[in-house]
Amino acid sequence: MREPRTASRTSIVFAIAVLLSIAGCGSGAGAICERAGGTYVGGTCSRWGPRQQEAQQMCESRGGVYLRGEESCAFGEGGP
Repeated sequence: MREPRTASRTSIVFAIAVLLSIAGCGSGAGAICERAGGTYVGGTCSRWGPRQQEAQQMCESRGGVYLRGEESCAFGEGGP
């Protein structure tokens, strides 16, 4: 009869370890994002700062569309 208790204790220890590792990943992702110059909000890392703002303004002033994810400027691609 002691084996089921051991098995349930093992399951509890395993579940706690999994929860702690998940919590560690979330805080680790935020730290990694911030070290890379980004802001971590709602599970997403966003890198937006003065350099990106300047690039967007320069792109739009020339008639382009600034693509944030690619950090590039697109001209005359698709649309009406």
